[in-house]
Amino acid sequence: HFKTFDGDIFYFPGVCNYIFASNCKSPYEDFNIQIRRTAVENATMITHVIMKLEGAVIELSRGSVLLDGKSVQMPYSHMGVFIERSNSYLKVSAKLGLTCLWNEEDALLVRKHPK
Repeated sequence: HFKTFDGDIFYFPGVCNYIFASNCKSPYEDFNIQIRRTAVENATMITHVIMKLEGAVIELSRGSVLLDGKSVQMPYSHMGVFIERSNSYLKVSAKLGLTCLWNEEDALLVRKHPK
């Protein structure tokens, strides 16, 4: 279910809210990504992704994108955060070197620039 930045793979079928990734070695939290996993028809799905990026709160759910509690239209760009939708995923990019791809079902990919 999860492959960490250093390549370890973990099987974890839990359903709850989880911190997926965050910057834990900085006095300033420049990013925090949380997920909500729910059982849907005998499968575990990611139903919400909540990101704190560049001082903004972005909430992704199936068919909806909220920025600081307000609905946004895609593509969206403001203050170093770019959000777009393709046929198969939602993509959020931040100037701090982070990219997040979510298929609005069971897969979430977070890439962070190595530095």
